[in-house]
This record gives sequence, structure tokens and C-alpha cells, in this order.
Amino acid sequence: MSLGKRIFSGVLWSAIDRLSTQVFQFILGIILARLLTPTEYGTVGLLLVFIAISKVFIDSGFTKALIQKQDRSDKDISTVFLFNIAISLLAYSILWFVSPYIADFYNIEILSLLLKVLALSLIINAIYTVPYTLITITLDFKTTSKINIASTILSGIVAVYMAYNGYGVWALVFQTLISSITTVIMVWIFNSWRPSFIFSKKSFTKLFSYGSKLLVSSLLERLVSDLSSLLIGKYLSATNLGFYTRGTQFANFFSSSIGSIIDRVLLPGLATVQDDMNLLVQHVKKIIRLNALITIPLFTGLCILSKPIIQVLLTDKWIMAVPIMQILCIARLITLICSINVNLLYIIGRTDLALRQQYIKISIRIVFVIVAIKYGIIYIALAELLSTAIHYFINSYYPGKLMSYGALKQLKDISPFFFAGLVMAIIVYLTTILIDNNILKLILGPLVGIPTYLFMIKMLKINELNYLIQKIKELKANKL
Repeated sequence: MSLGKRIFSGVLWSAIDRLSTQVFQFILGIILARLLTPTEYGTVGLLLVFIAISKVFIDSGFTKALIQKQDRSDKDISTVFLFNIAISLLAYSILWFVSPYIADFYNIEILSLLLKVLALSLIINAIYTVPYTLITITLDFKTTSKINIASTILSGIVAVYMAYNGYGVWALVFQTLISSITTVIMVWIFNSWRPSFIFSKKSFTKLFSYGSKLLVSSLLERLVSDLSSLLIGKYLSATNLGFYTRGTQFANFFSSSIGSIIDRVLLPGLATVQDDMNLLVQHVKKIIRLNALITIPLFTGLCILSKPIIQVLLTDKWIMAVPIMQILCIARLITLICSINVNLLYIIGRTDLALRQQYIKISIRIVFVIVAIKYGIIYIALAELLSTAIHYFINSYYPGKLMSYGALKQLKDISPFFFAGLVMAIIVYLTTILIDNNILKLILGPLVGIPTYLFMIKMLKINELNYLIQKIKELKANKL
């Protein structure tokens, strides 16, 4: 099977995996949002920031180093496995110790106990991270789909039951724990690899040169991306954080789904051609255009229909999340293009350049968020959008310098998709603006928007849609 077909097959099965999982999470999220309050969501959202920062040590760096290393050995794999376990235990110990101080800082007493329980997921995640990575290296997303769907459904059922019976924030805490436990059990059932419990200093040293820079870069990115939540929770309120978290979750729902598909396939798929720059750029160009084909109409449509979406699905108690969702939909559209450029540097082994860019991006975002915090959550969202737009040009600088495929060429390649998406957005807006019924808006929006976008794609002679349809047909015919 050619690399292009392997990548497309991996993308498609990864899409089936992520989208099916995210659909279940989306439905469960709507149910939980109706049962819980913005304050309860904000409280757990604050905790998840500390969990996400800790997970960077487990999920990033050395596991990605395994993917990039083509001659990986069992010693390499076992070394990373033991390292992840050790880091997770260290992270849990630190969170246990600082949890009372975090509770005091935010003046929310229950945070201490919640964090001690929720942080157990770090240790559980460390146990399955390496074997899960080995499955993704082979692009076996049929297996990961089974694992993710099962863990999502089971944990969701537990969370809804607990929320319905008045357990409040504990419903969200146990949703995370049950998901981790289910995943670790299924990963070890489906994966044949078993650790040899050998820690090789030689393997660690080789992986460290690649993984350490990526680890620092990912950690800094996580710290800055979660800076808004940390500041909102402290200087505004848990309720405002709940609105902000829920507003970002709609955009993040699709962004994380598509982004994870790209990340899971792009690095292991293109790592095999990392030394052939022309072929690498050729594949990346196709991926960027296919990404634009799907994401531009998706996020512009969500932006236009954000108010009826929130009012119908979450009720009017979440109406303050509408402008946050609108702004973040545009920001996450840009984020997805940024992630492709970052992955390009990972593929060619230049994590040092990715880290250098991270320092600049961090400075920009910190300044914007600190300035915006005193004006409220809407301005914080605008600061996120502006910094993300600047980040794109920073992320695309080295691909432009090293591969002659920078920001201007990328924007030129996807400009027809932006034009088609703009026309679609205008038509949808004009169609729905005079309609008072929110459900009717949600029905007419896609009915008008999708044909409009497809018509524009045809008029502009964009062939990526035909390419996508052809590859799907080949997959159905078992040719991929």
C-alpha cells in the first residue's frame, strides 16, 4: 500500500474513531450541562487544568519520540513505559501535596479532595499510554475506535447517573476516572506488547534529545493555553469559568477531534518520508487542503448558528457562552492549521525550532490575556483569537524557510475554501436572521449551507471533494 493510501486510510479510520467517540461525548455533555450548573462545570474545569498540565509529562515528549524513531527497540519502548509510570507517580504526589493550597488560593474548600481523587487518572493513563501509542504507530484505528467508544459510553452512563442523583461535581470527576480505567483494561487486552521492565540509559539518552524539547514545548503550550482558565477562576468567578469553559467546549469538541486525527496520523505516517522534503511537502499540501475542505464550513456554520445551538441544547441558563463560542470557533479553525505546521517540525526532528517558537508565542499570549482579564470573559476570548492568528504566522515561519512552504503559500492554497465558506456563511445568516424559532434555524442552516458550500466548491473547481469521495469508495471496496 502506498504512503498516500496508508495515510488516507489512517485518517479515515481515525476520523471514524474520533467522531464516533466525540458524538457520544457531545450527547453526554449536553445531558450533563442540563443537569449541572455553570458553577459546578467551572469548578471541575479548574481542576482539569492542573490534570492537563500534569498529563503533558506523560502524553508528550517521549511517546512522540517513539513514533518519530524508525528503528525503535523493545528497550526503547520499555524505557519510555517505566519513565511514564515514574513521572505519573511524581505528578500525583505533587498534586496531593499542593491540593490544599490550590483550594485556599481559589477559596473553594472541596477542590483539595476533588483534585486528590481526580489525579488518580494520571497514574492510570501512564499505564496505557505506551501500548496505546504502539497501536497508533501501526495506524490501527479500528482497535482504538473500539477502545474509545467503550470507555466514553461507560463513563458517560456513570456520570449521567451520578448527576441525576445529585452528586454534582463528583459526576464529572468519576466520568474521568471510569474512562481511564476502561481504557487501560481494553488497551492491555487488545495490545500484544508486554513491558520487559528494562530501563536503558542508552535508550533514554537517545530519546531525550528529541523528547525533552518536545516535552518542554508541550508543557509551555499547555500552561499558556490554560492561563485564561486559571485567571478567570481566580479573578472573576467559578461561574464565569463555567460559561467560558462551556463556550470553548463546543469549538474544542470539533477542533480536538480533527486535530487528534491529524496528530495521530501525520507524525507516524509522514515520519517514513522525513528525508524527502519534496515528497513531504506534497503530502502536507494535500492534507492542508483536505483539512480546509472540512473545517472551514464546519466552524463558520457553528459560528453563525451558535446562539440557537446553545439555547436548544443547553437552555437559556448558558446564554452567556454564546459570544465565547462564536469567537473560539474562528480561533480553533486557525489552530488546526497551526498544528499541521508544528507537526512538520516534529516530523523532520526539529523539536528545537518548535521550542524556540513556543517562547515567542507564550510571550504574546500572556500579554494579551493579562490585558484582557479585567474586561471580562468576552475580551479574554478575543485575546485568544488574536494571539492564535499571530501564532499561525510564527508556526509557519520555519516550514517556509526550510521547505519553501510557508504562510503565504499555505493561505493561497486554502483561499478558495475560505471564499466558499464565506459565501455559505452569508447565505445561512440571511436565511435564518428573520426566523424566531431556534429549532427551525438549526434545521434550515445545514439544509441551506451544505448545498451552498458544495455549489461553490464545484464552481471554484476545487477537486479535493472528488478526491475524498474517490478514496472513501476505494476503502469501501477494500482497496485501502
